[in-house]
Amino acid sequence: MNIQKNIYAQCLNRVLNYIRTHIAEDISVDTLADVAGFSPFHFHRIFTGLMGETVNQCVVRLRLERAIALMKSNPNQPITHIAEDCGFLSLSVFSRTFKKQFGISPSQWNRVSPLNNSKNGQHEIATIHYTMDDMLTMQSTDTFDVQVRSLPAQTIAYIRVIDAYTEGRIEDAYQGLIQWYQSNGGELSQSTLLGMSQDDPDIVPMSLCRYDVCLTVPNHWTTQDEISIRSFPACTIATIHCDGNIDLIDRAIQYLYRYWLPNSPYLPANLPGIEIYRKQPYEIGWDVYDLECAIPIVPIDEHN
Repeated sequence: MNIQKNIYAQCLNRVLNYIRTHIAEDISVDTLADVAGFSPFHFHRIFTGLMGETVNQCVVRLRLERAIALMKSNPNQPITHIAEDCGFLSLSVFSRTFKKQFGISPSQWNRVSPLNNSKNGQHEIATIHYTMDDMLTMQSTDTFDVQVRSLPAQTIAYIRVIDAYTEGRIEDAYQGLIQWYQSNGGELSQSTLLGMSQDDPDIVPMSLCRYDVCLTVPNHWTTQDEISIRSFPACTIATIHCDGNIDLIDRAIQYLYRYWLPNSPYLPANLPGIEIYRKQPYEIGWDVYDLECAIPIVPIDEHN
């Protein structure tokens, strides 16, 4: 990646991180332009050209995704509260936006069924959507053991992959990241590999799904080339240890989000889902995985 392209990638990463962190606030184009370091006059055109959507479309999409995560995880939470928590000006604005995207109103959705919309391309993902009976079986047979623990604050270096479900893109980013890490004197045995899903492919168009391939690094390291560096905050996580193939990972993620979370005293924190690798692909390849599927969470009482 050349230096000029890297500068733009760094700017967009800062903007997307800012939107997620300030999702409930009034987010103006001028504010995001300032975060990016561009003039408002040029920022919108640059953002649209690189992201394939306008600034407003991106903000609305991320707000919708956050709202849906809250609706899934707490079926009894009033829609009005969710709309406010996600930065929608009113319940009517949220309802119109939701219906325009998914064809039904928020109140018509049972908060369980997939929000399938052909323009999102969900049918392109060859995974099984497990039923609630399947989830109950997983629980009764102790297929998944959910642990709640603390994750300390850490500094991460990452490559953000857009259109992450295209074959080979994540693997290529991982190779680029570890080469950069080792060229800076890093020992892979002293770093933890993390994967962070920035978007839910059930509701976000496939071409826009983002995935961060991350390595923990010393606090004093600085960025270069195509690598971004940021601080990731301390948080509480709910985790399932998975030692198996990609189908096992998919089952665990569905179980955490669709079954365990709605039946727990927690809500998802406004942070991405995380895969914490116990063994890295350079050790065991890409056909099997040894990792923790994790959701950053907050107690319902704390959220309210």
